[in-house]
Amino acid sequence: MKINIGKQNGEIIKFVAKESEIKCDNLKYLVDNNFFNRENGETFLNLKCENPVLLTGLGKPDDITIDTLKVAGLNAGKEANRLKLEKVTVCVPELKNFTRKETALAIIEGLLNSTYNYDNYKKTKCEINLKEITACEDCTGDLNNDDIEELMAKWSGIVFARNLVNTPANDLYPETLANEAMKLKELGVDVKVFGKEEIEKIGMKAYLSVARGSNREPKLIVMEYMKGEGAPISFVGKGLTYDSGGYSLKPNDGMKTMKSDMGGSAAVIGAIKAIAEAKLKVNVVGVVAACENMLDGGAYKPGDIIGSLRGLSIEVDNTDAEGRLTLADAVTYSEMNYSPKLMVELATLTGACIVAMGAHRSGVLGNDAESIEHVLKCAKLENERAWSLPYGKDYQDLNKSDIADIKNSGGRWGGASSAGEFVGAFIENTKWVHVDIAGPAFNSAPFMEQPKGGTGHMVKTLYRIAKENK
Repeated sequence: MKINIGKQNGEIIKFVAKESEIKCDNLKYLVDNNFFNRENGETFLNLKCENPVLLTGLGKPDDITIDTLKVAGLNAGKEANRLKLEKVTVCVPELKNFTRKETALAIIEGLLNSTYNYDNYKKTKCEINLKEITACEDCTGDLNNDDIEELMAKWSGIVFARNLVNTPANDLYPETLANEAMKLKELGVDVKVFGKEEIEKIGMKAYLSVARGSNREPKLIVMEYMKGEGAPISFVGKGLTYDSGGYSLKPNDGMKTMKSDMGGSAAVIGAIKAIAEAKLKVNVVGVVAACENMLDGGAYKPGDIIGSLRGLSIEVDNTDAEGRLTLADAVTYSEMNYSPKLMVELATLTGACIVAMGAHRSGVLGNDAESIEHVLKCAKLENERAWSLPYGKDYQDLNKSDIADIKNSGGRWGGASSAGEFVGAFIENTKWVHVDIAGPAFNSAPFMEQPKGGTGHMVKTLYRIAKENK
């Protein structure tokens, strides 16, 4: 997709808010006769102009948000594609709550979303006609080429993450996930992949316990992007390429979307791709402990006591609380080897977080209030939904074990917080923020501008965290 700033290049898409001044007689006729009501996302092809204009509604000015701007862009893009338009010029209005640049970037992101389809396994592919978007230089404020390049870098990371999450587990497993991460080497990322024997030598006993039940070899994926100065920021992503629940077996309906249980790793890999494409002058490390949670005669069992890289013994209360076991070793590895200034760890960790937050918002906790607020601020600036979870000793105590140093499930009540605090127990001296993305990493149906399936949630937030380099 090519995006540029300039004069008209292709058919015009004009975005129109309700209650705005109507300067075109034909538009007034369309509105007065209810052909075009300017509702959010409504489209109408106006042929009563010198050139055809695709009108797109934004809704009432007081109701317009970044989300509704993206929805308008999405619907305009879908209609442009239906009309087989290859080039369009975007004309945006002046809105009281947003700068022209903010409006243009949100609408363009919506247009980009209209071009995304995951049809890799379909015989008949979805035809995408839209190839070029021109942002009208007379109505986009101080939007510049750097803004466009940054948007496209983030979009590239989002698409990469979505495709990883959408790939079924028979084709995406630890080895192939590692192969996908290896593609980042072309962008200047140093990617290291460790197999089972190397992981054993490192001492990642909790991680290997989860992997024991699968005939797919686990892969520890470490991505180093070192283009700045000082200690790096560390991103750690849960990499369960499939989760059956192990001996604490999930019901069939609960397994159908478990290809998405590596959404945290997809966000980390996608973010590092975006960071590398944007050539940010920062130091970032990504760590993914990839494996499957399956069951056979060698699989770990409820009641087992297992070790960990940190040296803590763990009572296995539930084998379906497996992601936190792999993360315990992954965050330890990151801290021991990189001494990061900040560690952000992401996981599709708990159904409890979906119960608390709904399906479209992440839950956030950590061991440092300022770092938590920084992550939440970055998420807000990138328009990725996140909210603070309660945390602290009350939730840490839920993970106490009578026969080991810690157990891997704190029970049903406060489950999102106790799960996060389990991972935090394996951090010693690093500022750490945990983000539970169980809901928004994978959509059961389209939501706002996002498609059904993998969303690439938190790619943009991680990008901003790296860019601000706190």
